[in-house]
Amino acid sequence: MLKKIGLVLAIIFAVFVVYNLLSQIFNALKSGERLSTEADSLFKLETKNKELKKKLSQIQTQEFIEKEARNKLGLGKPGETVIVIPDEKIKEILQASDSAKKARLPNPLGWWRVFFR
Repeated sequence: MLKKIGLVLAIIFAVFVVYNLLSQIFNALKSGERLSTEADSLFKLETKNKELKKKLSQIQTQEFIEKEARNKLGLGKPGETVIVIPDEKIKEILQASDSAKKARLPNPLGWWRVFFR
């Protein structure tokens, strides 16, 4: 009888130890996944940081400032004439080019019409 109680206690202790080991292994695996996820996130942030620093250095150049002043503000250097094309005219030209694209025939049919028309 004493052996049966000892055996039951040993089995309960073994189950307890195995359960704790498995839970620790599971937590370690989850920690490894979190670590790799955060490492990927850190790599992406570092890449974005490098891109932003490069863009900042480009924005601070005199050429960029001059280009933006010309394009967005319509400014020019002394002695230059600034020409502004109205938006309606630009849209009209773009629509004409779109209609020319639509009228284009497939290549073999176009050649057929060139030689046999």
